[in-house]
Amino acid sequence: MDDVDLAQEREAAHLDASLSARKPPLMSRNGYCIWCTDEAIVANTAFCSAECDEDYHKHRREMKQRITGD
Repeated sequence: MDDVDLAQEREAAHLDASLSARKPPLMSRNGYCIWCTDEAIVANTAFCSAECDEDYHKHRREMKQRITGD
């Protein structure tokens, strides 16, 4: 095995580890926005609009900061 083969193996292992560590995507259980709960979602998302997506993630960040005190 040469250096190129070793580098390819390391890259593949790193990629596998990165993919397995990803959080699963947010999904709506009923087809409605998970933030406002009033509107139907945009295909392949959990939100009805970009604004709801941003508001949801902003709220999550703020809650995390309150809990951890960062």
